[in-house]
Amino acid sequence: MPARVPRVTRIDAIVLRHRRLGEADRIVTLLTPLRGKLDAVAKGALRPRSKLAGHLEPLAHVEVLLAHGRTLDIVTQAQLRDGFPALHADLDRLAGGLYVLELADRLTVDRAEVEPVYALTLLALRRLALGDGLQLVSRSYELALLDATGFRPQWRDCVGCDTPVSAERASWSPLAGGVVCSACLATHAEAVAIDSGVLRVLRAFQDGPYEQAARIRLTPELAAGLERTMHALMRAVTERALGTARFVADARRPSAAAPAPAAPSGPPGAAVYTREQD
Repeated sequence: MPARVPRVTRIDAIVLRHRRLGEADRIVTLLTPLRGKLDAVAKGALRPRSKLAGHLEPLAHVEVLLAHGRTLDIVTQAQLRDGFPALHADLDRLAGGLYVLELADRLTVDRAEVEPVYALTLLALRRLALGDGLQLVSRSYELALLDATGFRPQWRDCVGCDTPVSAERASWSPLAGGVVCSACLATHAEAVAIDSGVLRVLRAFQDGPYEQAARIRLTPELAAGLERTMHALMRAVTERALGTARFVADARRPSAAAPAPAAPSGPPGAAVYTREQD
């Protein structure tokens, strides 16, 4: 009786991470639009002359041919579609790209439907490679990813009673996922104050299109506040510390004193968020 021909799939993927398997093989974690997140074995990927090694590094956008195995799929071919060299040439953008990958990894489960997450992740990497502002891309990606995975934060209405919350003297809870009104503070002892400017920018990023968010100019103080707030929220959602979040902060720290804004200044007349705006 002839052997059964292995079933194969040709599919696009983003390489999230990899780990060693034995002396010469690797297990790569792929984010795919049709089959979700999956692990696959890249046989011989650690050998010097392997044709797979250079195509299966984190941040790579690839087309792979997968043979379906009993436990893990096997990568039989890989073609690099975009290695995002611009990210590897800049430490800040590399840190931002790795942060995007870690969030995609933490907020997806194996073999589940993740086509919106795949599209958002690929778009974020492309925007970083094109030179869009790190704050703009990171904050927009975080908010869109939370929305796509069912964790949309509430920046306008109280998480306890759905009452609209003013940006002035507002409090918020990372664990509850949004702002808390004064009447609900007693039931959210973990809630802390949130800067009004930070809250207004988060509302604008969440509610408006990307192009509109790109017109917002951020002061270094606002940019730092946005980063602290969203990193706290992502830690609460993923229920663990994110290693690349610290990498992002450390990579940016040497230029923290620079007068240039953390996000693109935008065209003349771009909005500047201050404490007086609502």
